[in-house]
Amino acid sequence: MTITIKDIAHKAGISTASVSRILTNRGRFSEDTAQRVRELANELGYFKNQSAADLSQKASRVIGVLVPITHTNFADEIIKGMQHKAYELGYELLIAFVETNSQQQTETVKSLLSRQLLAVVMLALDIEDAVFDILKSANVTLLSVSNQLNNDIPSISSDNYAMMHTIVDYLYDHGHRQIALIGSSDADPIVAILRRQGYIDALASHDITYNPDFIWGVEMTYQTGIEAIKKFGLPLPFTAVIGSADIISIGLLNGARDAGISVPNDLSIVTVDGTELTQLTRPVLTAAQQNFTKMGELAISNLANNSLSSHSVIFTDITFIPGGTVTTIA
Repeated sequence: MTITIKDIAHKAGISTASVSRILTNRGRFSEDTAQRVRELANELGYFKNQSAADLSQKASRVIGVLVPITHTNFADEIIKGMQHKAYELGYELLIAFVETNSQQQTETVKSLLSRQLLAVVMLALDIEDAVFDILKSANVTLLSVSNQLNNDIPSISSDNYAMMHTIVDYLYDHGHRQIALIGSSDADPIVAILRRQGYIDALASHDITYNPDFIWGVEMTYQTGIEAIKKFGLPLPFTAVIGSADIISIGLLNGARDAGISVPNDLSIVTVDGTELTQLTRPVLTAAQQNFTKMGELAISNLANNSLSSHSVIFTDITFIPGGTVTTIA
């Protein structure tokens, strides 16, 4: 026999409307009443028919999340933040992994959009134009997290331009004048553009003319860091390097060791992201730490409040974490 809200209301001695509001986290009730209703729901084996609920409310509480299939060391933290806030507010996440192939992207997006969704969140995703057009034509709210796509789509991310100023200022204060940026040379992504410009302008603010050769590397991979050390050769033409992702910086660290370069005595490294990976290296990487969990939480809370306009850009704070990979030079 299927258990309904009416069965729970009868047992609890309250109205079906009150039970419905408690189970969907709407309205205000005493903690004792809410706990009693939830316990009864569990005891009786009640399962909410979310599709029916969405149809009756004419609004879905399901949020689709598009995640790149290529591994990132921060996606899990964003999803954890989203899941925590979604559970708190009574929303559900439907996660779909996106391939790099355009046709597969199209199929994945169309499959996701076949569901009744409140919104689609694109997590650190650079998506094909044709696929992006499909998303924009759908009747759902779109949001980009940890990436800025364009002014038509709201975004939640770090301030990538200002972040570069923070890092360059820190290295400058430690005596460094020859500074490279590895992993942000891709011409198109907005994040790469912002980081490059922030890096160039930060150098200029200290009267340093940047060397275009010092911006190198497209892929956010361990191999990019390894290859960067090989490309520039010995002696390195710079004293400090910024890795655009933790996995790149670990490649830089290990590549330097393989080449007999002492970190930080011969080469200082600052990494962007500051995930738990930075605590596994020796020495521990100095990091500009992004608050990925907060990005995920803000994504859900802003979608729930319907507070995002098409031009909304929300920046989360950066925390600078000194490690053991930067030295002061005369």
